[in-house]
Amino acid sequence: MPSHAFDDARATSRRETVPAQRRPTLARAPYSPWEAAEEMGLHIRYAPLRDSWSWWVPSRGLIIVAEGLTHIQERCALAHEVEHARSNDDECSHSTTLGRLCARRQEIRADEAAARKLIPVVDLEAALRWATSHEEAAQELNVTEHMLRVRLRIRRRELECLDTLRIAG
Repeated sequence: MPSHAFDDARATSRRETVPAQRRPTLARAPYSPWEAAEEMGLHIRYAPLRDSWSWWVPSRGLIIVAEGLTHIQERCALAHEVEHARSNDDECSHSTTLGRLCARRQEIRADEAAARKLIPVVDLEAALRWATSHEEAAQELNVTEHMLRVRLRIRRRELECLDTLRIAG
């Protein structure tokens, strides 16, 4: 079975009005998973999907994206699948414990790699300085709240490592 992206029903689709003086400008041009897929020679197709936003089909170099997603949902789902392709993730059997573990690890790795590319740390820190909620920060960063939570989890681990180094050093 192909690997699939997260299913975040609470994904951001509306934009709050935020005073211009509180909203920083993003550090650089945002990551484009569409460009990344094109550079890798991947094919993208749109289809009705019921249980997922997207699928990576390694045998065909194909990413299938669900019809009807918002731009932000599509951007995050596609970034996730591009990372499966970049890692040469293959299909893991879900019939065994080892297969399920393999699939879960691939999903976590794809989410984390996508979150790093979608949300540069400088943009994350800038948005968190003024945003009053995760929803507001996700909207400003053009990502789903799921991807924001993944990036925040990574950042927490990075900061914990720095603290450990300071204590040990």
